[in-house]
Amino acid sequence: MVIRFCPTCKGILILGKEKAVCHSCGFVQYSKVVLSSNEKLPEKEEIGEGAVKGENVFATYEHKCKNCGYDKAQVIDCGIFYSDEDNLIFLKCGKCGTSERVGDKAL
Repeated sequence: MVIRFCPTCKGILILGKEKAVCHSCGFVQYSKVVLSSNEKLPEKEEIGEGAVKGENVFATYEHKCKNCGYDKAQVIDCGIFYSDEDNLIFLKCGKCGTSERVGDKAL
């Protein structure tokens, strides 16, 4: 979106379909381009199926999902929040996206 300013008083021009009006001094600038509400953007052409077909490409760790039974998972390490905690590690299923926490709290 472009903000246009009045050339006489430097106020903001309020844009309409056919003209722009300054409410400070009453300056009117007619638009050269007429906008219509029935214009449509051209449709994008589908190039191909894509590189990923519903599976997580980062899922390389062998772990069986409890939800769907898929045998690969992505390892997500969230690090530690306090010095007396273990790392917070999740295994995210490569197919359904279900996350499972690994490990327990520090003793």
